[in-house]
Amino acid sequence: MLPTRILLDLDDVCNRFTMYALKQVGYPVDPLGYRDFNPEWGWDIVSAANTLHPSRQFTPAEFWDSIDRDVWATVPESAEFKTLLRRCEALVGSENVCILTSPTLDSDCLAGKLAWIHNHFPKRMHRQFLIGPRKHFCARPDALLIDDGDRNVEAFRAHGGQAILVPRPWNSLHYMPTETHLHDAFTMFFRMKEHAGVT
Repeated sequence: MLPTRILLDLDDVCNRFTMYALKQVGYPVDPLGYRDFNPEWGWDIVSAANTLHPSRQFTPAEFWDSIDRDVWATVPESAEFKTLLRRCEALVGSENVCILTSPTLDSDCLAGKLAWIHNHFPKRMHRQFLIGPRKHFCARPDALLIDDGDRNVEAFRAHGGQAILVPRPWNSLHYMPTETHLHDAFTMFFRMKEHAGVT
């Protein structure tokens, strides 16, 4: 089915949160690339931090407490962000693209994410966001989730939605070139749209 609405994940899809956050808490990693992230660590930034620096062990609460509002607000855009947003808007229209993100329990996280949205998305999208971890609540046959988390994508599909998994070192598509994968996925949808005669 051709999607009529898109739910766009924020962290590590629109931006480069994981590597930037690791850099901000003191690890010698490239904040703009993924070469320092071992796919074996999986989708667990705290485990990654503790592996990178065995002598400095964070509990999950300690790690997340160390990420302040400014970090959330100043994460660099992902390499794909601008092109991805253009493709989403071309496919379903700007009014049908919604940012979908799950904050930590710290209010600074939510405030920082909102600042990021206002600083990087066009003004017309500044109030097109939904907050919460249960992304599959938004699933329906014509809804498309774009996310970097295997579990989020699997849950969304299991509840009747469509999804694109964005290749990142911590997910099952870590071996796939991100831009190639996204290009191929959108090409399929644009062909469906053309075949259906939707303008």
